[in-house]
Amino acid sequence: MMNDEKEIGNKAAAMLQSALRSETSRFGKHVRGDKDALQNAQAKPRFRISKRIDGTKQQYLRGIAIVMGKHGFVYHYGIEQGRLRKAHERTRHRPKETKYRVNAHSYRKGQPKRPFIQKVVENSRAVEYLATEIAQVRGEEIITYLARGLEDKV
Repeated sequence: MMNDEKEIGNKAAAMLQSALRSETSRFGKHVRGDKDALQNAQAKPRFRISKRIDGTKQQYLRGIAIVMGKHGFVYHYGIEQGRLRKAHERTRHRPKETKYRVNAHSYRKGQPKRPFIQKVVENSRAVEYLATEIAQVRGEEIITYLARGLEDKV
């Protein structure tokens, strides 16, 4: 029972990651061959560790994060047409310190939205899996906790 929720979270993350990589594999070749390529996108479960009254620890699933390069989110949300990017200065520290300035420019054409993340979440069926499995595990935990409390009082 200790790691039930961790196993459920890992399985749901694997389902989501499989659907995500399947969807991003359809994108153009310009996103391949790089460590930040969209084909290397990951789904990572996030857990919260809680200490119980009896001294044991329990991990609860807090969420599943989609981790990928910035250009994946730009591809998903798009860039509005005519948006102006402000001028700014950057400093690079390796191999030697160099400062350079980026001039202001606008995105004349923009980038249309291609909401693939929502499609990935729906196709993976991870939400339905999490809803049923987590509800069952947490329900069993509540029943066990109440049963222990009633035994202690009797």
